[in-house]
Amino acid sequence: MGLQIGGDPRRLVFWEPMLNRIKNRLSGWKSRFLSFGGRLVLLKSVLTSLPVYALSFFKAPSGIISSIESLFIKFFWGGCEDSRKISWVSWKSICLRKEYGGLGVRQLREFNLALLGKWCWRMLVDKDGLWFRVLVARYGVEGGRLRVGGQRGSVWWREIARIREGVGEVGGSWFGEHVLRRVGDGSDTLFWTDPWLDGISLRERFGRLFELAETKSRSVAEMFALGWGEDGEAWEWRRQLRAWEEEMLGECQSLLSNISLQAFS
Repeated sequence: MGLQIGGDPRRLVFWEPMLNRIKNRLSGWKSRFLSFGGRLVLLKSVLTSLPVYALSFFKAPSGIISSIESLFIKFFWGGCEDSRKISWVSWKSICLRKEYGGLGVRQLREFNLALLGKWCWRMLVDKDGLWFRVLVARYGVEGGRLRVGGQRGSVWWREIARIREGVGEVGGSWFGEHVLRRVGDGSDTLFWTDPWLDGISLRERFGRLFELAETKSRSVAEMFALGWGEDGEAWEWRRQLRAWEEEMLGECQSLLSNISLQAFS
């Protein structure tokens, strides 16, 4: 598929084969003899599908995204690799959806992240897959989810984990905000940090309690099993709670009092 085995996707040389394929495809077309409509059809149906395989595995550097979009822009406005025509409308406007006045051309950075986000989704629905079991064996599981792995993690896995955690990406925590979690038995849901109650995490709702919690990575199932009621053993604190913190804990326990867990059917 044109991807280097063992290559570093952070280096520009890794992406040169893909850039060359796009340039070779463009060299066979004479954009100046095509109408705007014809160029748009080719751009949307052919050019934007060329890098999909690579973009679905690795996050492309900003320089590569700019280089690909530069080729697209030149082709769309009737230019070629060695010459450029005037761009009468910004590329950002062209990439807007049609209902917002654009032409619906893909924005490659967002498209790249969306493709990588599919791996985050597969982690939730394909836990019996060989690929997932390999990741579990290498990085381990904590609180029902794969560990990030730190510097020991591969470049690919670190980028996937950043999307999962909503760190430093376009749109921030876009993945978590668009995934509805079914708690089930609670083994795959983090008690404090996952938004499993009314779409908001207990960390956000009871930030002070989260700061004082001795163990912050327990799953919902673990907390439930230990008992999160008034006399439960789930609550372990770094120090004794003050009066107002006890009131906050009571509010949290009241919220949890009607929660029951069940296995997936």
